[in-house]
Amino acid sequence: MINLGLSKKEYFVKDLIIDDEYGVIDSKATIQEAAKKMKEIGVPDLVVVEGDSQKVLGVIADFDIIQKIVAEGTDPKGANVITTMYKIESVALNSPVTEAFTRMRDLQVNVVPVVENGKLMGVCTIQDCWSYIPDEDVDEVGLIPVSDTRTAEFWFATICTILAFVFGIVLPFGGLYGYFSGIPTDLLSFFGVADIQGDLVSFHLFEARGFNFLVPFLDLIGSNGAIWLLIVVCSSLLFVFGVLTLFSLIYASFSDAKHIFISQIIKTVIPWLLVFFMVLEWILLGIAFATTVPSTNVVPNVIGLTMSIISMVLIVAAIYRDYIFRGKDTSQSIKNEVPR
Repeated sequence: MINLGLSKKEYFVKDLIIDDEYGVIDSKATIQEAAKKMKEIGVPDLVVVEGDSQKVLGVIADFDIIQKIVAEGTDPKGANVITTMYKIESVALNSPVTEAFTRMRDLQVNVVPVVENGKLMGVCTIQDCWSYIPDEDVDEVGLIPVSDTRTAEFWFATICTILAFVFGIVLPFGGLYGYFSGIPTDLLSFFGVADIQGDLVSFHLFEARGFNFLVPFLDLIGSNGAIWLLIVVCSSLLFVFGVLTLFSLIYASFSDAKHIFISQIIKTVIPWLLVFFMVLEWILLGIAFATTVPSTNVVPNVIGLTMSIISMVLIVAAIYRDYIFRGKDTSQSIKNEVPR
């Protein structure tokens, strides 16, 4: 089960899973040596310790190396880790999780060392701490009251995004329904064929389909104009942004639940671009049929139009999931659950 939010009970660093195999490096080491060690053991941060005493001095992060060494053009062979590391006061096993989280948040860093009786026990990350931060404030924005808004928003966004991807991308791509449809006898000149079997021809995401009949949109460019090239490009972008949106909205909702900062491009721009290409697909197909000479007798597919609208509504709902749920005060029930 994904633990996205906890009650108002206070937790301590010892309640976390402390990474006791985290890398350390001597304060006299160079940046190049630190970078090599990060690569060898596969970690983005190293705890900097002082000589034989092993006193914790700070943490060197790959981001610091990029910002302070690479970007400045400094020689990594000559620069020392102690000049590049960030200094953060260590926490103990009995330190409140909120204290560890606050130290990392205030410095905008990802790792804090855990020290007990002068010995380095390991490290904990800001992501580790977030799920153990008590919810002090009730989210008053939203329509549906729930006890845990972060969990509710995560699952709501996940379900909406998956359904939108299936309704708006997978089904028209698989040929279950199309955007426009017409009677075969009315489309003979459009396709330049003498006969089309079946009762209906449907225009899907990348091709027109009928009974024992399939014509890719690419084959229509030469006979029916460059508009079909635009439709192919739009269909391709629609599919690509459908996949990107599937991952971006789920990742964005999970990141919000974990208090991980991510770009607005992932949270809103990519999903809105999918909505844009969904609308554009309908517009381009409508223009293509309206400008065809001789004119074609095709009509919008009711199921396809309905599913596209539902898909777009689901995406918008997932984007603005914060306005769907609001928190309710569960302090009384929590007090009743705490052992006396």
